[in-house]
Amino acid sequence: MKDKTPKIIAVDFDGTLCTNAYPEIGEPIPYSLLYVTRAKAAGHIITLHTCRQGKSLDDAIAWCKARGITFDYINENVPANIKRFGGDTRKIYADVYFDANSLNPLRTFGIGDNDENAELFDRAEELTEKALCNVACLCPQWKAAGMCCECDVFYSLRDYHAEQLANNKEK
Repeated sequence: MKDKTPKIIAVDFDGTLCTNAYPEIGEPIPYSLLYVTRAKAAGHIITLHTCRQGKSLDDAIAWCKARGITFDYINENVPANIKRFGGDTRKIYADVYFDANSLNPLRTFGIGDNDENAELFDRAEELTEKALCNVACLCPQWKAAGMCCECDVFYSLRDYHAEQLANNKEK
C-alpha cells in the first residue's frame, strides 16, 4: 500500500527548474516544472532550496509563480523538523532532494542492481529514451555529443516515468 504521508521535496532552481544561466534565469525545463506542479497538487510539501538570495531569489520566486509553482517554504526547514531535530539545522531536511546536481549512488554505481526497483528504473530509462532522446530532445548539445541520456532533463523525466510505473504497479 502506498504511503499517503506528504513528502518534503527540496527543489533546486538553477539547472533544475530552468537551465543554468546564473545570475540570470535560464530557459524552463518543462519536465521539471511538471514534476513539481504534480507533486504540489498531490499534497507534498515543496521547499525551494537554492543558493540565490536577495533580488535574484525574488526574481526566481516570481519566475516560478508565473509558471504556476508556489513554495511552502523557501530556504528554510519545515517547523515540524525544527522541533524534531531540536533546533533549526543548517541543512534543510527533505525526504527528496530534486536537484540536477544530485547523485543517487545506488543507481550510479550499480549498488542497487538487486534492488526491487532496479527493473522499474531500467524500464523508466527505456521509456525516457523513446520519449525524449529519440523524439523530442530538449538538450541538442547533449544529443550532438552522443550523451542524450546524461542531461538534466533526461534524469527528471526518467524519475517521473519511474514514479508513474510504480504507481501503476500498485494498482
